Amino acid sequence: MIEQKQLNKNLHRIIIRPNPAMPWHQLKKIFYFFATFIFLIAIILTYINLYLAIPFYGIELFVLGYALYITALKSSYYEELIISDHEIVFSEVKRKKIKQKKFIREWTYFGYKKQTRTQPSELSIHDRGKKIILGQWVNEMDRKKLLHVLKSLQIRVV
Repeated sequence: MIEQKQLNKNLHRIIIRPNPAMPWHQLKKIFYFFATFIFLIAIILTYINLYLAIPFYGIELFVLGYALYITALKSSYYEELIISDHEIVFSEVKRKKIKQKKFIREWTYFGYKKQTRTQPSELSIHDRGKKIILGQWVNEMDRKKLLHVLKSLQIRVV
């Protein structure tokens, strides 16, 4: 998912984030639904004296909750580009970890490798021998949209 905002005349902000599986409140509803369903099955098994299967339902519920939590956590990662007349600031945000790199716009260019049969396309920032890959978590259509946005901002794309 690519979001572009023009903060002022010469300052643009582009946010690159993966497509979220589901919003957090919907994940909680699904978890509560499955927890209720598993609880009902446990009650039925208790009624017919099958106590040995009940701990496995608790483990199943724990694994499901952990998987949904990791899914929500991974979809909160994003990358941010702030482009001004003289500078490009790239930030990679993973929860509380923020890696930020600044580039001089005149010395920086964006590289684009087209998609092949076996590999997805690749969009990267190049500056004085350094290469940072953009949009690793987004799909092909979003990478093309990001390329189009960068070209519309008159940034050199090779």
